[in-house]
Amino acid sequence: MTVKQSVLILYFLFQHFYITIALSGYLGNGGNNLNYKKFLAVGSVALFGVGLFGFANGVNAASTDEATISKKTDTTKKAAQTVTSYQLMTKVAGSKNYTVWKNVRNGKVSTKVADAINFRYNHIQSNQSIKTSKYTYWLIYVDGRRVGWVNQRYFARNKISVPKTVSLVNNPNYSFNTRDAISYATDSTGTVVDNTEVTVSKDTIDCGTAGTTKVTYSYGSGSATSTVTVRKTTSEGIADADKVTAKTGTNKLPSWVSHYGASLNYLSPTDFTAETKTHSLTSDDMTLTTRLYQPVFLSVKTDTTRDGNINRVGHIPEGVTVSDGWAYTSLLSHINLTSGHVVGYNLNKLVNPYNPQYLLTMSQSKFNTYVKNIKVSPYVPIGHGQSMGSSSKYVYLLANDNTKVGSAASEEIIQLNKTDLTIHKIWTIKCWNGSSASPRYFKNAVIVNDYLMYGLYYDPTKDRYEYWRFDRTGDNWNPTIVGATSSTFVGNNEPVQGFTYDSTNNNFYIAFNDLIVRLGTDGTIKKSYTFTTGREIEGISVSDNKLYANLAQRAELLESNSLK
Repeated sequence: MTVKQSVLILYFLFQHFYITIALSGYLGNGGNNLNYKKFLAVGSVALFGVGLFGFANGVNAASTDEATISKKTDTTKKAAQTVTSYQLMTKVAGSKNYTVWKNVRNGKVSTKVADAINFRYNHIQSNQSIKTSKYTYWLIYVDGRRVGWVNQRYFARNKISVPKTVSLVNNPNYSFNTRDAISYATDSTGTVVDNTEVTVSKDTIDCGTAGTTKVTYSYGSGSATSTVTVRKTTSEGIADADKVTAKTGTNKLPSWVSHYGASLNYLSPTDFTAETKTHSLTSDDMTLTTRLYQPVFLSVKTDTTRDGNINRVGHIPEGVTVSDGWAYTSLLSHINLTSGHVVGYNLNKLVNPYNPQYLLTMSQSKFNTYVKNIKVSPYVPIGHGQSMGSSSKYVYLLANDNTKVGSAASEEIIQLNKTDLTIHKIWTIKCWNGSSASPRYFKNAVIVNDYLMYGLYYDPTKDRYEYWRFDRTGDNWNPTIVGATSSTFVGNNEPVQGFTYDSTNNNFYIAFNDLIVRLGTDGTIKKSYTFTTGREIEGISVSDNKLYANLAQRAELLESNSLK
């Protein structure tokens, strides 16, 4: 055996040993460095001056030939860079700016792509890292688009985001799940971990006993604390539904149960192209015009059974609220979930109705600027997503369980910061007609401002829709019934798809599929509007004297003329 042959054998044995040690080091220690346990591959570049692996995405293996191996090179040289691939994960940006690079080659970065601070409030994902002698870089996808490599220091590492305070209505029929307060928790690399992996000092809070509890959340070296209070008064939420007499209603208005249409170029969540024509729908004195086509996904298209729902932003819109020139929509990845994402679009800047469909294909320079006008929340409780609202600083959701019928349970009001769409505070509310034996559980509501909410409830015992006003004083939300309408508006269990309040004209609007009804706050029917789309209405909102409606299949925001 020649010296050359001996060196080659030793080299390949070392490569095998290196990969084995790498795997055992990451997987055998319980995944302390990679808690998500999704390690797929490790490769060394320039080991012994020989490159065995070539990588895509701008990573080059060092090249040499067999003649360079001799006794003089039979010593271990530090790898220029190590590439590791993973299943897809979600990252959280920090507050400092770092450069996004096109390439990392031989341990060095090159060609600036963007300032990463532009993407702070977007949905950031990764599936590959490169470790050099100085830094670790991650390949990032932003709102589903591959962008480039960024220093790991860019991410919010070992961080847990929870609200400082949670205020719960006194209700022995409900226990609060403390993990509902988590916006995100990240590991040492800035990767979002599942909430079930977070250690919590108290898993649930019994809402039948007044008092205050400090709840501590921890993961790795990250920790956070939230003060959870069960309010003292037991009378909060108990009201009288018989204070009003129902106004004359109907069950003859046209609507339908299941959608039978879609936008022209939308065939399915996995088979679609960009829409190229806007719509103008007129019924009586209301005209709805296309304002914005939204992306079907704001994430890398994946199989959620493998990559989880934290990674998926889309494809099911549920609700909408518009304020201060921004439209916020709630999105689920599956209809049976009660957590999802909220996405904000700056309508003041996104004036072209088609452009959001082209995030993956527009120029990089345009993308860098464009996505500063889009915000994506962490994976948070949103309920069915059709009960939303907003104020100058916050976006609200009434995170209800759409499957509950006749429940005396509390419902969570989730207050999100408009800046980064993380949870700022949580309240729970209840509404009982006299006692828990006659509860009102709201599946549709609108939060008008920081101190006012209206809820819509159908009472099957009296065959009427009821309109409830909630006024907040301190942390207490006190309900009062303000009106009712007899019957069901529609005749065959067609679902309510949205509910909102017009403060300028003091009207409610209720949306069914292809049907919008305008009412006085006492329940008097003023007018109904019928459209023909075959698509589900997914939430309605009023802002600046205009009504906004979101259509599904694909998400399309419509804007009305001035309301009367």
